[in-house]
Amino acid sequence: MELLHKHKLTYEQVGKYSGIDPERIKAIKKGEEPTQEERLRLRNVAYSLSELRQKDTGETMD
Repeated sequence: MELLHKHKLTYEQVGKYSGIDPERIKAIKKGEEPTQEERLRLRNVAYSLSELRQKDTGETMD
């Protein structure tokens, strides 16, 4: 959710960065439970982007 809203990424961009099919990301957003691997991949992408934002703007992760 953070990747789509806070970072303003599209489903395709999230899929590209995480290696998860964009259709699967849509299903997860609609309430399907992500697998452990999907959860880890998405968390890593969110963390990387939050780190970059913090370096650029000084904003910290909530």
